[in-house]
Parts: sequence; C-alpha cells; structure tokens
Amino acid sequence: MGVMWKTLLVLGVTFYTLGSTFVFAQEPKEAVFEPRFSTDWRLRYQSLERDGFDEDGIALTARLRTALEIDILPKTTFLAEAEGNLALVDNFNDGRQILPTRPFIPDPEGLELNRLQITTEILPKTRLTLGRQKIALDDWRFIGSFPFRQNDQTIDALRVETRVFGAGVLDIGYFNKVHRPLGQKNINGVFEGDSYFANYNIGTPLGRLSTFHYSLGLESGPLGSLRQDASSETTGFRILGRRDEAFISYVWEGSYARQNERGGNPADYSADYILGEFTLKPGQFTFKTRAEILGSDQGHSVQTPLASLHRFQGFSDQFLTTPPDGLRDYSVFLEYDLGRIGPFRRVKTFARHHWFESHVNKRAYGKEINLSLTGRLEGFRMAIEYADYKAQTFSANSRALFLSAEFDF
Repeated sequence: MGVMWKTLLVLGVTFYTLGSTFVFAQEPKEAVFEPRFSTDWRLRYQSLERDGFDEDGIALTARLRTALEIDILPKTTFLAEAEGNLALVDNFNDGRQILPTRPFIPDPEGLELNRLQITTEILPKTRLTLGRQKIALDDWRFIGSFPFRQNDQTIDALRVETRVFGAGVLDIGYFNKVHRPLGQKNINGVFEGDSYFANYNIGTPLGRLSTFHYSLGLESGPLGSLRQDASSETTGFRILGRRDEAFISYVWEGSYARQNERGGNPADYSADYILGEFTLKPGQFTFKTRAEILGSDQGHSVQTPLASLHRFQGFSDQFLTTPPDGLRDYSVFLEYDLGRIGPFRRVKTFARHHWFESHVNKRAYGKEINLSLTGRLEGFRMAIEYADYKAQTFSANSRALFLSAEFDF
C-alpha cells in the first residue's frame, strides 16, 4: 500500500472516530446506513480530420459511471464510484495503441476507480473531503474536473472548505496524485508529486473576488531520463460580477496570475496569465467577448495541465499544451436559447470564433470556428459540436465533429 493511501486510511479512521464522538455526544444514535446508487451513461461519436495524417480518427465510445453513496454517520458520507469506457469503434490513436496514420483522440478504453472519498461536515461551517475526488476551483482554469472526455480527472487529496471572515470561503488542500483523462495505462496518465492549493473567495461590490496560490508537483512518465516534470507555482486573483437590468444582464470577469517553475522542473521562467471577458444577455441571446493571454518568458510559457482543457481555446484541442512562445486567444461568442422545439427541450445553439497568436512577437497561429447545438429528449442530454481550425503558423488544419447522448438513472 502506497504512502498516500496509508495516510488516507489513518486520517479516515481518525475522522470516523472524531465524528462518532462529536455527533453522537449531541444527537441520539440512529441508523444512517442508507445506500444510494447513481449511474450515468454516455455514448459519443467523434471524428477528427487533420492535415498530415493519411486517415481520419474515428471513435465511437460508450462510458458508464456508477456511484455508491452511504451516510456512515450524521453529516459524514462515504462515496465510491467506478468508471468504464468501451471503444465500439477504435479507428483512432488513443495514446496507448499508436496508430501513426490517424490523429490522437484521448478517450482510451479502461475500467478504473474514479472516486473513493469520505466527506464530513462535523465541524461548524466546514467541509472536509478525504480520498480520490473531483476538485474544480473557480472557472477550472488551473485546477478542474474534465467532464467532457469519457475519462474524468480525479485527484487523491485532503481538502478543507471553511467559512472564515464572515462570508468568505477558504478552500485549501494537499494532494500527491492526479488521475488524468489519458487513462491509467498511458505512460503519462498520472501526475505524481506533493501539491498544495489555497483559494479564498468573498463577495465584494464589484463581484465575487478570488485570490489563489497553487503549488503543484507534477511528475509523469517512467522513472529515469524519460521522466517529465511540469511542476509550477501560480499566484493570482479573479473577479466575477453580474448586474441585472429590466431587459438585459451584464457579466464581467477578469483574472491575473503569475507563474514560475517549481521543484524539479528544468525550465526557468516567470510568466503572466491575463483574462478579460464581458458578456451581454439581452433576452434569449448571449453575446460574449473574451481575451486570454498565457504569457512566455525565456522560451517557457504558462501551462495549465490540470485545467478542464476542452472548455478553453477551442473544441479542436490544438492548445492543450501552451506553445513555448505563449498564447493569445481572442474570441467572440453568440448563443441563442430556443427553449422547446417539438419533443426537444432546453435547446440552445451557439457559435464562437477564435483568433490565436503567440504572446512573443504576436505571430498568427490560426483561427477556429466552433458550433454547438444542445437539448434534451426524454431524459437524454444530447449535443452536437463542430470545430474547424485553420492553421497559419501553428499545427495543421483540423476539423472535428462530436455527437453525444447522455442519460442519468
């Protein structure tokens, strides 16, 4: 048994004992073991055409995720969740079976333990979560879950969320292993290393203000000369505000952070992250403009490997790793809420256009158009997404199509 899991076991027993003493000293004993099961299933078709490959990547995958949740004490819950992904059509490079004639689609087959955690709220205004869990902070730009891919991202962590200084929320934690969407059998499917995070957010007249510091130990790959180290430290703040008028709403978001290398990372850099976004919501329309800059210093750029990456920089996933010269992403977004159309409910459609360029010398990387149509049909959540990336000086022309159906039961 690894050191982390020994630690989790000891802390879990400690929490259980403390919970028993604290809760049952104040409340009558009662049976709380009432198991709850939940399952979600998703079928997805993805095609990916990229210049330079002889054939398209074609993936038809079915993901099944099942969770068991039990209240083992008042205010204390145990959760276990398994996740399996089956490739019904596997004409794609999944990172394990290398098909050099086809592009990479990170939805490998596999069966794994997705979550195993204990959560307790026995302490006033505090929630403690111990074990393998999902962690999604702020807008998920630096630490997030990865719900888009068939394999989610989970973290072996001890997390404490507590209300301090009035209405403020302090979110702190430690972790030493990240299970990435690439899958356990991928040589880079797990990050290891001592990591710490601290996030404090509070309401202000301008909106919700978050300040954060993330000290991440991120080693992956086989031991020895092939071992990779992407460890970093990032410190910054974020503001998110909203104002509602009679016929229109305004939303604004801004963020700044400074990142540098940490530990065994061979890079030597100190680079800026900057975000500015403004949204108008008149009636059923949403119009958004956004500028995001991941800076570069001495040939090393801001990296966010724990982000929910498909949410950023376009659906074709060209920039999962920030280029050495950094990245500037300027985009405009238009969404329309159609409501109900025939048997379909909650129908929404949007279009987004990205302009990408380097942070150093502002060299044009390329442009991308994203289109999306989502809705519900008899309990199913359905989505169609399309991406068309036109390369200029980075990567290659790419076209991606996603068809998804998801159901909870």
